[in-house]
Amino acid sequence: MKESNELNLTDFSLPLWHELPDIDVYMDQLVTIVEKYLHPLSANGIPFKPLTPSMVNNYVKLKLIPKPIKKKYSRKHLARIIVITILKQVFDIPSIQRSIDLQTENTNSEDAYNLFCEYLHESLHAFSTQGQTIVFNNPKTDIAPIRWACITIISKLFTESALTSTLKQIDEKEIDTQHD
Repeated sequence: MKESNELNLTDFSLPLWHELPDIDVYMDQLVTIVEKYLHPLSANGIPFKPLTPSMVNNYVKLKLIPKPIKKKYSRKHLARIIVITILKQVFDIPSIQRSIDLQTENTNSEDAYNLFCEYLHESLHAFSTQGQTIVFNNPKTDIAPIRWACITIISKLFTESALTSTLKQIDEKEIDTQHD
């Protein structure tokens, strides 16, 4: 019997900022909403780390997200947690923190989140072989997963290099302005 592992992520997209709930929610509701939005990723057999309340508390302690107001989380919290949950699949927390800080220095939270959603959607379609479902019929000979792993590694290395370079340039500019 031939087994097939199907990945059909071509229809997946994150909700844009205006599609996120515009009401403040409690922690358990926040976790449920994030799981609902990201479920298609884990439902496709992708080992996706779920979000837990203790993770959210840690994000607050690490200042990845602002403190909740009266134990309630806003749209801004939700958007950041969605981004963090996705980025955490590949990057460590300090890298995510630097990326978020850098992005939100240049734009507001809404635009930064929508841009992330757009880039994620474009990336999914770049891997989708023009909207067709990808089928791996023979895991012993199909090389697409290995190719994607290599692309992931190189993408991660380029991202970390670009982030380091950008932060170094910012630091150098700050030093130059202090000496003026």
